[in-house]
Amino acid sequence: MARQVADEDLIDVGRAAVLVGRHPETVRRWVWSGRLSAQRRGRRLLVARGEVQAMAGSDTAPSLRQWADRVRAAQASTAAAGSGRSAAQLVVEDRRHRPVTGRSRAGR
Repeated sequence: MARQVADEDLIDVGRAAVLVGRHPETVRRWVWSGRLSAQRRGRRLLVARGEVQAMAGSDTAPSLRQWADRVRAAQASTAAAGSGRSAAQLVVEDRRHRPVTGRSRAGR
């Protein structure tokens, strides 16, 4: 990491993860892959606050929280728009209503 970054702008991986809403392991992977520069102080890995924020902004994959929020919103809109049943539930229900034939199709 360049020396021009002031010490007060350096944060540890845990704080960086909280800052950008990612898991600390994600921030470490950014460092290990070379996408984010860092320096060690003792056992701590320090990164520049601005670089972490820029990295999070350029990362196209949503965070787990964002993904979960999207799933909940989709489930809510499905429930509001119709039956709210999944495709699997619809298939099971359809099979219950089909007439039972004399022969099983198993083994064919």
